[in-house]
Amino acid sequence: MKLKITKTKKTSILYVQKAYRDKNGKSTSRIHERLGTLEEVRQRCGDRDPVEWARGYIARLTAQEKEGRQVIISRLSPTKLIEKGEAQSCESGYLFLKRLYHKVGMDRICEAISRKHKFDFDFNKVLELMVYERLLRPASKLGNYRRSGSYIEPFDIEKQHIYRSLDILDRHGEYIQKRLFLNSSKVVERDTTVMYYDCTNYFFERESADPDYVTDKKGNVHERIRKYGVSKEHRPNPIVQMGMFIDNSGMPVAMCINPGNANEQTTLIPTEKIIVEKMGVSKIVVCTDGGLSSEGNRSYNSTAERSFITVQSIKKLEDNLRDWCLEPTGWKLVKSDTVQKDKRYRDADEDELEFDLTDADTARYYGDRTFYRERWIVNEKTKFSQRLIVTFSYKYRDYLRFLRQREIDKADSNARGNRTLTKSYKSPDRFLSETYATEDGEVAVFRTVSLNLDAISEEEKYDGFYAICTDLSDNVTKIIELNHNRWESEDAFRVIKTDFKGRPVFVWTAEHIRAHFIVCFITLLLFRIMEKELNYKYTSSAIIEKLRSMTMNIVKGEGYKPNFTRDDLTDDLHAKAGFRLDTEIVTRQKIKQIIANIKKG
Repeated sequence: MKLKITKTKKTSILYVQKAYRDKNGKSTSRIHERLGTLEEVRQRCGDRDPVEWARGYIARLTAQEKEGRQVIISRLSPTKLIEKGEAQSCESGYLFLKRLYHKVGMDRICEAISRKHKFDFDFNKVLELMVYERLLRPASKLGNYRRSGSYIEPFDIEKQHIYRSLDILDRHGEYIQKRLFLNSSKVVERDTTVMYYDCTNYFFERESADPDYVTDKKGNVHERIRKYGVSKEHRPNPIVQMGMFIDNSGMPVAMCINPGNANEQTTLIPTEKIIVEKMGVSKIVVCTDGGLSSEGNRSYNSTAERSFITVQSIKKLEDNLRDWCLEPTGWKLVKSDTVQKDKRYRDADEDELEFDLTDADTARYYGDRTFYRERWIVNEKTKFSQRLIVTFSYKYRDYLRFLRQREIDKADSNARGNRTLTKSYKSPDRFLSETYATEDGEVAVFRTVSLNLDAISEEEKYDGFYAICTDLSDNVTKIIELNHNRWESEDAFRVIKTDFKGRPVFVWTAEHIRAHFIVCFITLLLFRIMEKELNYKYTSSAIIEKLRSMTMNIVKGEGYKPNFTRDDLTDDLHAKAGFRLDTEIVTRQKIKQIIANIKKG
């Protein structure tokens, strides 16, 4: 800062002038403060020379600015128009994600990839932008490009750079996953003893599936993966399938994208091999739902140091095993530290007690407890053996019957309305039967719809029962607890689909679709680390909403004024990040220092 003196006919006016660089990097200056006329300054400085006093005052301001203690006075005019096309606010919440981006070495991963290619653009900047946009303002890749100027830092990229980066991301997808896992393990503690695998799918707004392969003008053959398959949302559109491993600390480990018509069961082993062979994690308990665990997958995870826990459909068991699962006698209690023993058995060892589920006293005194029975079963053809654990809960039984009664009421309404039945195993119409007959009882065109009591009774007998298979010999309580944590993988998909808006997917080639979900995967990992740093005090939706609200108004030539509400969550974010954006104004110099410190990792 320096002194500026403007002379008029009657007197001179003293100003504090400050130099700065505009958004294009061009050096310019602005009036920082009006000190007043010579007479006004004399009233402030007494017997001292006004000009010398002003120079001393400016020297103190400069020193305070360097120390970050300067009080900033912004001079705004109610008549001066703002510059056309000049942004007045910018994103700042991304800086908390940027810190983790550099902490897990994503910039170094991009640098290693860039060395293998002759890029004429900054690959790391493009990926940074896509990751921040996926969390803050999910949109198409074109939308990412249009918002590239909405951040404190300029993302000087071109539209084609984004699409070229998608090809690179797909080509190095496994390498990125490997490096992220190894690097993140040094940042936060990760529990890889148990991993949960699940699949979901994403539909596309188009009427027809892709051909298996297409040939471009240069004769190159390209795979296409948007295919008709079993949609989780029961839509008639083409889909792609996503499989993902989540560790026992809730963080993503590895992922895969497959054609929509692929068998889910065949995707587990190739993805698991990435973890075993490339990430060096050999001792794993793989936990899945029943639809993903064929006997081949179970057998694969019963070798070396691997084990499995998987949901088992009781209905799909052989008749003798199904009958054994539903037997009312010979049940034991799952141990619980929070439930007090019934006074009749306080002196007995719960492990030795056996119960009859049809006994009224069992339901009366243990209605809030979980029962189990177990045995080893062997496939006579393959000689593959596994441990079958069946649980029963009165609460779970009553909950299923409550839900079913609502479906029965709906089905009865459909029957009385003589509506066309929906052919779906999840539809309430599964409890209806229809016959065609004449008045004489002969088969004809007259249609009668009624409740199928046999179908209701058949489904009801499985209420409250739940089965899992494993090759582990641990106690039942631990195995049930590990299986219960499968919600971690379901929640990961929920965050990608709902919070990150993983679809609609605005790209269509197989390479770009896979790259799109790699961006989602990277964003999810960084976000999970952030949640862990915050000790899981806040919901994922609350954190994302807060980060999206953290914008700052630009004070031209001075810095940035927070445009968000300070609360406990912002305090915790700042405490973990080691910097603050919630002072009344954050100077340009301070922002530069924050970004420089972030890049050091």
